[in-house]
Amino acid sequence: MHGIKEVWLFANNIIRTARKLVNERLKKMDLSSAEGNILVHLLAQGDGVRQENIVAQLDISKPAVSRALDSLEAKSYVLRIKDETDKRASRVLLTDRARSIGSDIMLIYDEVFNLAAQGLSEEEISSFIELFGRVSENLTGAEKTGGNNVD
Repeated sequence: MHGIKEVWLFANNIIRTARKLVNERLKKMDLSSAEGNILVHLLAQGDGVRQENIVAQLDISKPAVSRALDSLEAKSYVLRIKDETDKRASRVLLTDRARSIGSDIMLIYDEVFNLAAQGLSEEEISSFIELFGRVSENLTGAEKTGGNNVD
């Protein structure tokens, strides 16, 4: 029977290796994977995402998100504006420059996904995504309940 050891090793390897491959490809665009992840997130979510939502949704520390956004702002990829309803909060907007490279960034992430999916059928990929989604929901639910909802 397989257990957490295999899952943990494979999941960590997937994340570590994918991050390395994404970093190598984004480097040509003078972007890090942290910056790329934020841009992909904003491209998918749309403009005006609150900075603290980026922290929560990407599970990146506040200082790391702040550093990445500082860098993206310096490179003219994002703008931060004060939230109209909460002046302590900032909303992050994509610039035209970011939108112009959005498809190139998405292509990099798609390329890494395609490398990971080599030799897998569409059905296997769908099953994998469904299973990962369910595992993610289980862990998110456990986190919310303090880990006390194990059957």
